Order: sequence, then C-alpha cells, then structure tokens
Amino acid sequence: MQPLISIIIPTYNREKLLIETLDSILLQTYENWECIIIDDGSTDNSETIITTYTDNDSRFLFYNRPDYKPKGANACRNFGYEMSKGQFINWFDSDDIMHPKFLEIRITRLIEDKNLDFCACLGRKFVKGIEIDPLTIRPPIMKSDNYLEDYLLNGLFFYTPAPLWRRRFLSGKKLFDESMHRGQESDFHLRLLAYNPKYLYLEDALFYIRVGQESITTTYQKSLLAQKSIFNYFNTAFKVISEQGNAKGLILKRYIFYRQCVNYYNVSLLSKGFKGRLRSLMDYTVNIFTYSFNSKLNFGIILKLLLGMLILLFFNRGYNLFYYPQYDYRTYK
Repeated sequence: MQPLISIIIPTYNREKLLIETLDSILLQTYENWECIIIDDGSTDNSETIITTYTDNDSRFLFYNRPDYKPKGANACRNFGYEMSKGQFINWFDSDDIMHPKFLEIRITRLIEDKNLDFCACLGRKFVKGIEIDPLTIRPPIMKSDNYLEDYLLNGLFFYTPAPLWRRRFLSGKKLFDESMHRGQESDFHLRLLAYNPKYLYLEDALFYIRVGQESITTTYQKSLLAQKSIFNYFNTAFKVISEQGNAKGLILKRYIFYRQCVNYYNVSLLSKGFKGRLRSLMDYTVNIFTYSFNSKLNFGIILKLLLGMLILLFFNRGYNLFYYPQYDYRTYK
C-alpha cells in the first residue's frame, strides 16, 4: 500500500487563487494524500470555495486556526501538522501550483532509500501563467560537507514547498516559530539542518511559485516586527552554531556578528523616538556583545560598536559604526 502524504496549506483571503492550487493537487499522479487546509481568519469567500472540495473529495480536510494559536501562517502550519496522519509531510502555500508529478517523484526516492530524511526539488516562478527563468531560484545544491556553512554562507536554501519530509525525522522537534513575522522558513530549515539529516536535492523543477501577488507576510516586510524576526533568526543561528561546536564555528559566528550589527541598527531606526531606541538598546545589547566576545573580535571593534550604540541612541544615526563587511564570508550575494 502506498504511504500517506500529508499536504499542509495555510491560507488567508485567497479565494481568487485557491482553486488553481487545489486543482493542481487533484491532478497529482500519486493519489494517496490528504490535504489539510488551515484558514487564518479569512474575510473573503475562501471557506465556501474550500468546502466545495471537502464535500467532493474526502482527502481534503478543512480547519480554522484555533483561537489558542496566534494569528499567522506559522501557527497554521504547526496546527496542520498536529492534525495530519501521513508518514510524509509536505507544507505548501495557498497561491502556488504543483506539477502533476510533484508528489510521485520525491516519494519514490524516499521509498527507495529509507535512510533519507527528506527529498527536495527545485521550483519555477511564474506570473499569470508565464514562467520566469528557473535559474533565478536555483540554489547551489552543496558546496561543502557542512550544512550550516552552506546554508548561511554558500547559498543553499529551500522554499517551503520543496522538501517532502519523513515524519519520523520531524517528530519531537520544534517546527515553525509562531512568534516570527519574517524569515520563519529560514529559521525552520536552519534548525532542522543542525540535526544533520540525510537528504536528496533533485534537479527537477516540480512546483511553481506565483509572484506579483501579495503574500501572507508581505505587509510585515518593512515593519519593526519583521526586522525583529530577522534578528531572532540570526540569534537562533548563533545559538545553534555555539551548541553544535561547528568546525567552521568562528567564521559563522563572525558572519552573524556582521549581520546582527546591521539588524540592530535597523531595529533601532524603526523604533519610535528616544524611548524606542532605548528599549532596543536594552533588549539587544547583551546579544551584540555576546557575538563580539564569542567571535574573538579585537577590543577596538567592541569600542567602536559601543560608540555607535550611543550615537544611534541620542542622534538616530551612525550606520558606518555598525557595518563590518570584512566578516561577510558569503560566497554568494
């Protein structure tokens, strides 16, 4: 018997796009799936559209995000996982489209190699039926034997729909951080890569990412909450690297120091007035200096950074005092 795949889709006000997404699931050549749709409080006609699918095909399951969960796609993804029954898990987005063999090709590889924890594929961007050059979202598959180095420095990445996960690998692990408003997929994948999963990244482009539409998180992208989420992502990355004793730990820590100094500047700049900047100083100073000392930076840099914090606090300026490009070790930009 074919193993069950649980497809988990968070949605919010997607009545104009959901039909294409759900129809692409119906066209899958691999048929033993359940599609769990979690609505995040839509105010449009999404529920009526979803009901037409649940009424006609028992593989579609519909839930509203429970009140005890915070609003957001992350909480919906986690709740969908709690409701799922499949041996394999695939999170998907409510405005993207599956290739007919999206499930079949990856599940075949996972069945063939039971040691694989997940199998990922490439995707293509499209605008109203017109495909964009697939190379624009083609990551370098691996450049080293160090997952975290590749993920932070060498351009390795996964879009949320790309991996088909084996449930036994996900079991007991923290999934999506429900407090984050931006960078949540990066945070999720980085934390799971820290467990050194065995995976296969296929060359096949098996899903289509819609561009030119406002995503669930677009309205957050320039907000203070979004910038704080980015800071929290890199803070988590620093903790993971410190706990893991990574062979490239010093380089990765210095890179995070570089990113977090700029993130701290952006958070302070977005904060309202002197009190807001003071709150940022109180909230993040310990983190910044932890990065500094653990990365074995010279005392001159630490003094320069302290001066920058004071200038930023009182005068709302001083970007050059937070910019340390000598620690940008990325092989891609």
